[in-house]
Amino acid sequence: MKPALQKGQLTTWKDDRGFGFIKPDNGGKEIFLHISALRAGRRPKVGDTILYEQVAEPSGKMRATRASIQGIDPQPLPTNRKKQKGKLPETAFGVVILATITLVTMQIDRSRSPSPITSVTQPECVIKGNISIATGNKLYHLPGMEDYESTVITSSAGERWFCTESEAIANGWRRAPR
Repeated sequence: MKPALQKGQLTTWKDDRGFGFIKPDNGGKEIFLHISALRAGRRPKVGDTILYEQVAEPSGKMRATRASIQGIDPQPLPTNRKKQKGKLPETAFGVVILATITLVTMQIDRSRSPSPITSVTQPECVIKGNISIATGNKLYHLPGMEDYESTVITSSAGERWFCTESEAIANGWRRAPR
């Protein structure tokens, strides 16, 4: 069974936002109308008579669906789009260009600086020996310390991993302050 067609007056329309409200002819609360529910040859205006089906939102609020402006021929719903010929070569060309740019960028990044060691070569060695940029001090970080997760070890700068705290101390490293 098809829902009954309702009729009402458009009392509010916010064209820049694409919605408004309908005052039903049979009384009751105003009904929300979104532009996507409207099939009309033009944008609606305050005062237009709107024909619509009414549906309830899960929140209990009512909204209009399958709406049209009385006296204006409704636009048919969009049908399946026709395939556009000639788009495949353009798309393929774009993908090739994008892949080339990506590969060149990756090669440039690799050649600029050695990648920092982000994984531990010996899983039991989790103490990070890091050289402070600000002071040049050799500091070690234990798991759980404030800056442990953000500390990156760059072996080419003399930074390294330690298996024990005593190993770090014996090699001249000090415990990080926090």
